[in-house]
Amino acid sequence: MRHAVDSHATVDQAIGVLVAARRLPLAAGFEVLREVSQHTNNKLHTVAETVIA
Repeated sequence: MRHAVDSHATVDQAIGVLVAARRLPLAAGFEVLREVSQHTNNKLHTVAETVIA
């Protein structure tokens, strides 16, 4: 359960970074993360961690 909460927070933080840096709407920020996750075959939280770093 704790991992799920941490992963969700990481994804939310990455969306915030994308929204601020690229001036995207929230939904588009999530969509970018999701598409990268699917195309690179990486978990969503892994992509989010990369964005934050």
